Amino acid sequence: MNWQKFKNLDYLVEQNEDTKICVVLFHGYGADASDLASLSRVFQLSELVDWYFPQGVLEVPIGPSMSGRAWFNLRVSDFETLSDGGVADVGIDPADEKIMQRITDWLNHLGKLYSKVIIGGFSQGAILTSHSFYRLNFSPAGLLLLSGYLVAPSVFPTVPDPLKVPFFQSHGRGDQVLKVTGAQKLFDHLQSLGLQGTWSVFEGGHEIPMNVIAEAQTFVNSLLDPQG
Repeated sequence: MNWQKFKNLDYLVEQNEDTKICVVLFHGYGADASDLASLSRVFQLSELVDWYFPQGVLEVPIGPSMSGRAWFNLRVSDFETLSDGGVADVGIDPADEKIMQRITDWLNHLGKLYSKVIIGGFSQGAILTSHSFYRLNFSPAGLLLLSGYLVAPSVFPTVPDPLKVPFFQSHGRGDQVLKVTGAQKLFDHLQSLGLQGTWSVFEGGHEIPMNVIAEAQTFVNSLLDPQG
């Protein structure tokens, strides 16, 4: 696995020869590109895939003299809303829109390189994924939404048929960071837009337990070999 760059977006990548399929996973708030990289060794897939783990474009404080990476900043009001399971429909900040465009450009570049692109993320990375797929100029094979949440529902457009892709979503019933009620709202909203989802709720918190990895693995394998 090594670092590469597309314009001003850094990412870790694990590549194989002549691979036509890739999986992209966006990390959560305060983590970094390496946070989900171990999943490339845990997933047992029916075909070889390339793995991409992009690095959050913002540096954010996570403790005394400690920092992590993020995709967009969180306001105090965001924490208050998320902590009680509410959904704030305040749109997307112009600065965040610029970040979204950078990510969209990169994903569209990958769409030219691979026959299948599976996009996903954890926490803020899942939120990012939910607002990325409909901006693409190609149809991703599927979405992995791990501990995500509904944000800015009015921003979602009418999704054209080619982008009504299957998605897998998981969430901990005891998640105190992003409440399961907001996650359920994301699942219902995506379904209302015409996407077909698989919903997995587990007894746990803000995490990716092994049973979720097994279910996500099954979902990804179904995308690699839809007839199997």
